[in-house]
Amino acid sequence: MTEQKAKQEERDQYNYENFQEIMEELKEHDYDKVGLQGPDGIKDELIEFGSQLKSHGIEPVMIGASSFGACGIADEKAERMGADALVHVGHTRFLHPEGADMDDLNVYYMPYREDRDLMGVLEDDYEKIEEETVGLVGVTQYMDRAEKAREFLESKGYEVVDGKKGLRTTEPGQVLGCDAGAAHNISHKVDAFVFLGSGEFHPSQVSEAGKKVYVVDPYERHIWIEPPNSLDDEMQAEYARVIKHKDKKRWGVVTSSKKGQNYMRAAEIAKEKLERHGKEVFLFVEDRIFESDYKGYDIDIYVNCACPRMTKDWQDLSFVSTRALDVLDEVEIEHE
Repeated sequence: MTEQKAKQEERDQYNYENFQEIMEELKEHDYDKVGLQGPDGIKDELIEFGSQLKSHGIEPVMIGASSFGACGIADEKAERMGADALVHVGHTRFLHPEGADMDDLNVYYMPYREDRDLMGVLEDDYEKIEEETVGLVGVTQYMDRAEKAREFLESKGYEVVDGKKGLRTTEPGQVLGCDAGAAHNISHKVDAFVFLGSGEFHPSQVSEAGKKVYVVDPYERHIWIEPPNSLDDEMQAEYARVIKHKDKKRWGVVTSSKKGQNYMRAAEIAKEKLERHGKEVFLFVEDRIFESDYKGYDIDIYVNCACPRMTKDWQDLSFVSTRALDVLDEVEIEHE
């Protein structure tokens, strides 16, 4: 069996490429009621699929809240509504690094594939890529074009190393905001990365592998460069926030009740570390975490053990990652 075919079979174990494939599975299992979940941008398509389910005698249960990732799988909500299965559209299956079971219900994943002309951008702008050996990674919206991208780059003389699976991903080469292992696992084999996707958040995670990242951006319509280790400044800012609050007695540790964001082991480790430094620690947990929920507490700094995006976005609340706590071992603490 070729490596490419093995990758495809492994992906097919979890993920489906269209509603028709899922419909055949649902009919084969003779389900009576099925939950439907997805992000804001494709809710019209979910309603259309719900109509198709009705025409086959299957009652759809719509999960109203938007989904930002498969880390927030709504299988428990669907099950409470009497559903036999859940169709999660927009993302691939999420693997929990602490070993938690992500699928209490029968869950069918259908990643959303953007139809923007990513290959046109690569073909028009590839000469910006200076390095000869590159790793190929990206977000799930464009990973269906990874093979074409690799073939094109190889035809232009580049040596291409396919990204591996990360700790949380089921699709080879796929990068999540909380998992760039697809890149880090091959960084020793490449001189740079080619990233299929847009935005700064995911490429910045890839850059932590210590290599330049060429972002093939179908929204900006050109290739732009994320420099190596571009998060170093943000990490230094986190260290500075910890040092600023090092003498504060009360600290918060935040995790989420969402299955894929519930890192209780990490939260307990952070709590124990802070307590060794004489802190009074309060654990916080909720489903959807909003910045406004934390403004009324007499706590000056929070350690984020949920979605890493909060550490980036909520700097005014002094959210820091667990990694930033290492600086406490290097400073003198005098509690107020």
